[in-house]
Amino acid sequence: MKQFKVLGAVLAGALIAANVVSAAPSEPVPVVKPMPISASIPQDSYGSLKFNLVINGKGFSPDEASLYVGANNTIMVPIRAAAEALGYNLTWMPTTQSLELIKGNQFLTLQIGQDKYSFAKMLIQLEVTPELKNEKTYVPLSFFEEVMKLQVTASPTGTITISSQQQGGEEAVSDTTKQGTITSITYRENGGEIGVNGYAHGVRLNISNETEIVSSDNQKLKLADLQLGMSITAEHSMVMAMSMPPMTNAKKIIVKEAPAAQQSLGTTGVIEEVTPSEEGTTRLVVKGTKLSDNSFETIVLNVSNTTAIIGTKDNQPIAVDQLKQGDKVFAFYGPILTKSLPPIGQAVKIVVEN
Repeated sequence: MKQFKVLGAVLAGALIAANVVSAAPSEPVPVVKPMPISASIPQDSYGSLKFNLVINGKGFSPDEASLYVGANNTIMVPIRAAAEALGYNLTWMPTTQSLELIKGNQFLTLQIGQDKYSFAKMLIQLEVTPELKNEKTYVPLSFFEEVMKLQVTASPTGTITISSQQQGGEEAVSDTTKQGTITSITYRENGGEIGVNGYAHGVRLNISNETEIVSSDNQKLKLADLQLGMSITAEHSMVMAMSMPPMTNAKKIIVKEAPAAQQSLGTTGVIEEVTPSEEGTTRLVVKGTKLSDNSFETIVLNVSNTTAIIGTKDNQPIAVDQLKQGDKVFAFYGPILTKSLPPIGQAVKIVVEN
């Protein structure tokens, strides 16, 4: 079952949001506890990407249609405003924590905490349950496509469009070339996946046996030759799954630099400290998630004039004095580190989510 997820790159958008909940004047008491929600994620944005929602050509402000990123980076949409804009009448039943949606001869129901969405007496599972938050009922974005059978498209710039027109497909059309830095690598039994340029402006690329991987001088490479922090150009499928970041199949990957003798390590997270030194270098403390088994969740990095600092939005260089506390980054560093806690190393490349 396809899910619409935010996970930056990149995609996201205008979410159908909705003032949902209650037809009853008093706040309903949850029967089933909703899934936990990360309070650190802004309600109407993900990373540096701002969501915008358009329903049948009408744009909605965040106040009219707020949203949040739920479990597994799934975009959650308040259903009442969205469904009413689509012509549905909604009835909230507080005793069962259920919602009925009626439009002509269409009848849909859902219940808080239950992954059972009813349409024409058929039960559809989306692997995400409806939730109550701020007195509104939220459903995953996939509800509008998988259950309501509407046309949903999402652009990498952050606009999600929901249309009552005949559903034309399950994926959004995208440009077929992506340039940037490898920010994650996942290996599978038959291939794998790489992330390019992080979340808000990134893409996830499926690598299969049919994916051609070559060097800049057209020498054949393998998935195992790809490394964190590498600069690449990827040619991919025209269709792109509406997730965050968007996902598509890689046709060809061109590595723009020679693989390092030793694999780079990587940490993605937030800059907690920035300390310039008298020698002209800058020391960063980055805390977050390690990108490989041998990497670290907290790392201290020395940034010199040889360290590449790149923005994910346009792949343009960023001056070291522009780095600041709170910046979201992908930090790549060599395997030679001190034995201190946290370890100290030399930054090879810093990719900034801008």
